[in-house]
Amino acid sequence: MKKMKRQAFGVGAAGAGAGGVDFISNLPEDVMSSILGLVPLRDAVRTSILSKEWRYKWVSISDVVLNRDCLMKKSSSSNTFSYSSSDDEIASAYVLDRVVQQLIGPICKFSCVFFSALVSHHFDLWIGFLSKNHGNVIKEFVMANERKIDWYNVPHSIFDYRELCHLELLNCTLKVPRTFKGFRNLSVLNLAAKFSKDDIECLISECPLLEWMKLIAFDYYQSLNIHAPNLRYLELDGEFVHLSIEEEACPQQLTDVCLTSDVFPRFWHGRVNVPPTSLMPFIGCLHGIKRLTLTEFYTQYLCIGIVPKNLPVTLGHLQYLEVELEFNSKEILASLCILRSSPNLKQLKIKYCVDSKERRIGILPVVDDISGGHAELCGVETQFDCFLSHLHAVEIIGIAMLSDLKFIRCILSNSPVLETMNVYTNRNVGAENVLTILEELLRSQPASTQAEIIYLGHYEESEWDYKIKFKDPRKTPTMIRRRL
Repeated sequence: MKKMKRQAFGVGAAGAGAGGVDFISNLPEDVMSSILGLVPLRDAVRTSILSKEWRYKWVSISDVVLNRDCLMKKSSSSNTFSYSSSDDEIASAYVLDRVVQQLIGPICKFSCVFFSALVSHHFDLWIGFLSKNHGNVIKEFVMANERKIDWYNVPHSIFDYRELCHLELLNCTLKVPRTFKGFRNLSVLNLAAKFSKDDIECLISECPLLEWMKLIAFDYYQSLNIHAPNLRYLELDGEFVHLSIEEEACPQQLTDVCLTSDVFPRFWHGRVNVPPTSLMPFIGCLHGIKRLTLTEFYTQYLCIGIVPKNLPVTLGHLQYLEVELEFNSKEILASLCILRSSPNLKQLKIKYCVDSKERRIGILPVVDDISGGHAELCGVETQFDCFLSHLHAVEIIGIAMLSDLKFIRCILSNSPVLETMNVYTNRNVGAENVLTILEELLRSQPASTQAEIIYLGHYEESEWDYKIKFKDPRKTPTMIRRRL
């Protein structure tokens, strides 16, 4: 058995060239470390049984990834990894204690993408060991807790990794120590954590080279001020009453912004001292933005107070806009405000927020059967004064009512170079009503002679894991594709 393993790795006579030289075993250390770093840690450690020469080669790997393969036992029947008991998980963690402490590195990447509260104290030991022995060389650190209910308290020793370029902390609690002097080389920050306003603002401001940031907050915040002069990508998912970016540090290269909130503005009334303000000034600061995404209730934050006709500045670089709309004409006016200020827009995605029959009563067949909505929406056509001269692709998701088509008709009639409009109906719309929607769409008068409306069936979205799935259009018997 040992002979077979040696031959598989090119050890011994089978791996020797002329003169009996074992080329693989005699590779330079940096090359050997790179090769072992490409295989799972579990297999890298197993190379120690090949021969005396291979016994400690694995300890020099520079990329350490602890995942399910390391922490779980493999089932012989299903070829998958699972715990037979909590004792197995704990036993695996103790084995990894010994593995981590033998690493001599230098370790440039350390990733633990799966663990639970049962082994969190072992993770404290690993972070402390790395801080003491490899803190000056680690470039990438990734930690993902298994479940949100078991919040992991990140130890302060992680802030000793001064050379970090990439940091991801998921499902944890983060507190920035007063002695923190910054991550001067950090360019990627991905946090899904509990933290205070002061801590997160301090962390962001002390990362002067930060270019990519995704922030998922699990608490409510009165405000968040962002100071990141080199930021290129920003994604925020959380409940922020006020959101601002320092104008003197507003990055011209910030080209991609995604904002998500599952709390609507009315929630804050009576809960905070200062009511939420419009998001329009924040959008107006994004001079170089190319992609803007406003999902869930964030569009409503544009509607607070008086909705301006135009933004303070022209978003001349904006090419992609995605918004989610309730059946609310003020949200449409806010979207129009952005459209008027985006003369070079090429792609537009609109998602109507309809998660269940209870959220929007009146799914078809009665036209505009929304109390108070009909009169307001009748004015949309007269207020739609945007000429979308560069728009060539539109995606409409979740159509459920004929009233939804008013805004869509306006887009069609003001887009002279439009090529495609992909349409998804809400999953609660029946087959007869789908045909009614499509018939109404086909009566539209598009400005583009090349425009196509393509119906792709019902849109499906999981309410639990938020993974988006589309039905295969090739398997949708009611699919209609027709050039207008």
